[in-house]
Amino acid sequence: MSISPNDRIAQVAAGYDAVGAEYFSFYRAEIPEKLTSYIDNFAAKLLSGSSVLELGCGNGIPVAEKLATEFNVTGVDVSEKQIERARTNVPNAEFLASDMSKLDYPSDSFGGVVALYSIIHLPRELHGDLFKSIYSWLKPGGIFLATLNSTESENWIEEDWFGAPMYWSGYAPERTKEMIGESGFIIESARIEVISGLETTDGEPERHLWVVARKPN
Repeated sequence: MSISPNDRIAQVAAGYDAVGAEYFSFYRAEIPEKLTSYIDNFAAKLLSGSSVLELGCGNGIPVAEKLATEFNVTGVDVSEKQIERARTNVPNAEFLASDMSKLDYPSDSFGGVVALYSIIHLPRELHGDLFKSIYSWLKPGGIFLATLNSTESENWIEEDWFGAPMYWSGYAPERTKEMIGESGFIIESARIEVISGLETTDGEPERHLWVVARKPN
């Protein structure tokens, strides 16, 4: 029996509700230098006081916490528990518990959109429409930063990920880049990055496609 996209998204929400704290302790208790570098470069491309949307904000650390010192940040996450943590961790940002694929913002709402380790939890058949929505939400010249799959995987499931089932999905990097370009973006950089000193739960180096794209002026 096939599982619907809504069921997959609900699985991700329930998983992070259950093990969000364990995930953070394993992956983000120490912030990798590469991640900090990308966030700094993203921030440097924004105008002072810009509105920024973070898709998949988790508990708000490190992205919303860092960006909220300079920008008007809205963080969105499918996990109610993670949003509760984010509101405590980053009181100077706005947070919303929602499925990112169902968001509806007016055109030209944000100077930047960032989605680190989050779109990969969305069924890949929804990625193309989400890229088009992000393009619409950005102001002309706006910046999009995202981490996406480094290999193709339609349905990747771990039944015991820190103690709960978890789901990932994505296209091969070349197809992902095509979809982002087809949405209207100019891709400024797209690299498969290996995060030094950080391994996945199966002992492999953390490897993702990091994309920096811009909406034309």
